[in-house]
Amino acid sequence: MKLKIKKRKREKKVPLMLTEDIKNIGRYGDVIKLKRGYALYLARLQKCIIINKNNKDKLEFFKELNQKRLEKKKEKLIELKEKIERLTFTAYLKIGSNKEVYNSISKNDILSFLKKENINISKNQIELDSHIKEVGTFNIRINLGFDIYANLKIIVKENIIN
Repeated sequence: MKLKIKKRKREKKVPLMLTEDIKNIGRYGDVIKLKRGYALYLARLQKCIIINKNNKDKLEFFKELNQKRLEKKKEKLIELKEKIERLTFTAYLKIGSNKEVYNSISKNDILSFLKKENINISKNQIELDSHIKEVGTFNIRINLGFDIYANLKIIVKENIIN
């Protein structure tokens, strides 16, 4: 009679905590589960800590550290929001004699204005559905992250070309 030996099944996914931001996976301090091979790979690169019985106390320390880091980052983003909201961007549209518009205000124009003011954001943070092709006052929403949004006031004036 053969004895059946039960093999201990390894979990397919291993709990771990990230020690740095990894694109499409998570941010520093996030506790996630990944497949065992990828988790070991990240652990060798020292980008995560695999959670087990021995290092659960380290986990609490890193969570507190991460919380402080996130609070500082949010404070900086709130300061940036206030700085952006104090600004006013004045742009000019070239308009012909027949009221034809020859140019428009795009994300690139807004981005170059913000760079002149020493504000570095990416183009995809600016929420502009389509180019501005009319004269008037507009409020453009900028997503700074962590559910913090800034409104940039844009005044578009006409520059008549003969």
